[in-house]
Formats: sequence, C-alpha cells, structure tokens
Amino acid sequence: MVEARRLVAAVVAVVGAGAVVVAGAAPAGAASSSASALYRDALATTHSWSVHYESTSTESTESSESSESSESSETLLESGDAAPAAASQTVTMGKGSIDILVIGGISYLKGNAGGLESLAGLSSSQATEASGRWIEFSTGNAAFAPVVEGVRSADIAKELALKAPLSLGHARTLQGQAVDAIDGTQTFGRTSQHVVLYVRAKGTHIPVEEDSVNAKGQHTAAEHIIYSKWGERVRPEAPSATISVGSISAV
Repeated sequence: MVEARRLVAAVVAVVGAGAVVVAGAAPAGAASSSASALYRDALATTHSWSVHYESTSTESTESSESSESSESSETLLESGDAAPAAASQTVTMGKGSIDILVIGGISYLKGNAGGLESLAGLSSSQATEASGRWIEFSTGNAAFAPVVEGVRSADIAKELALKAPLSLGHARTLQGQAVDAIDGTQTFGRTSQHVVLYVRAKGTHIPVEEDSVNAKGQHTAAEHIIYSKWGERVRPEAPSATISVGSISAV
C-alpha cells in the first residue's frame, strides 16, 4: 500500500458514536486488561488470514504558487484483497490512481500518469512513459518499497495498530454483526487522534471496522476502514505484458 499513510500511510466515512468507555462496567485496570486481550486476539488474525478491505482517509497535500506554499487535503481511497504472500490493491487520490499486484517475490504496478507520479513516486517522465502499462519488479525492490508496504495481510496489523492506553467502548451492531469496541489512538501526520477498532464479539475476534473519532465519539475524516471476507482465497493473476521504467530495474 503506497506508504499510505504517506500517501499514502490506511484506510469510507459515516460512523456514529464510538469510543465511550462503558460507565461502571468494571474497574479501570480490569477494563484495560480486557481491551488489551481483545486487541491482541484481533491482531493475531491479521498475520495469517486473508481479508478484503475498503478504506477512506484524508491526506494532507502541499502545493506551491509563486514563492508561497499552501496545504490542502484530499480523500484517499484504497480497496484491496490481502493474503500472506499475495495481494491486490487499487488506490485513488484526486485524479491519480494505481493498481498493485503482489504474487510472492514478484509485484506489478499500473496506473495513470498522475497516479504513478503522486502515489508511486515515479518521476514525471517515468510516469508518462509507463502510464497504463504494467511495471514488473521484485517485491523486495527498495525503489518500490513504499508501494508494496501495507498491501499484504501481514501489513494489515500496522494499519490496525493502536497506541495504549486501550479501553473498551460500547458494544454495538455493524454490518449485521455484534461487535465490541476498542478505543486507542493513532498518529496521522503530526497529530494523534482517537481511533475505535470494532471486532466481532462472538467467535474469533476478527476486525470489522476501524474509525477515527473526536472527543465526543463522532467520526472524523482521518480514517475509516471496513474489513470483510476474512479467510477468502486471494490469487491475483500476473499480467501477460510488462515493462521496466527508465533506470528502474525490473528485478
């Protein structure tokens, strides 16, 4: 995943109240312990399972006109299927878009010129040359590390990562499932923000949704991710025609 949360770290809005600690539910120490245990169970599923995700976040961008620079924000959309050794992802921000495939030790990248430049870090000339064509490269190629990072299921834990202290929020129903809420914080750019991770209440505590919230528990635009299809089969097909770009090696 393009360093989405450089991009692109990561990753569809509208969630209601979330991270309110249940009053009188248990002593603070016990609640923290339960939240931590639930969080560990949720993270354990991300390393070896496969999952589909839909993500929306807000990314800060800088633009310069004459001698002055200004900062604005754009919506980053990410959709993908992640497994331990294989993955596919589509990333869109503004008019730029890219598609990423990971198949073991070989990965592939395709996008429009704007996406290859702004989301994948190619130069303007490289992006123009490769627009609309699949670029093949080693998954371990350092030049493309920001592109591949976050795409496979082992990387999903990074997207889920919450900073302590953790606490339990109100149980609720999302996507037709009873879920428990874990309240923590994440860093977005230079600021920290409250984040609620919702995990399935019964059976395996798989992540269902993750949202950034304000002090009142209201959803913010920083992050919203929906997880589904845990355990699905992820087997992307390698494109038949590929290229290398300029001085960037395909291996």
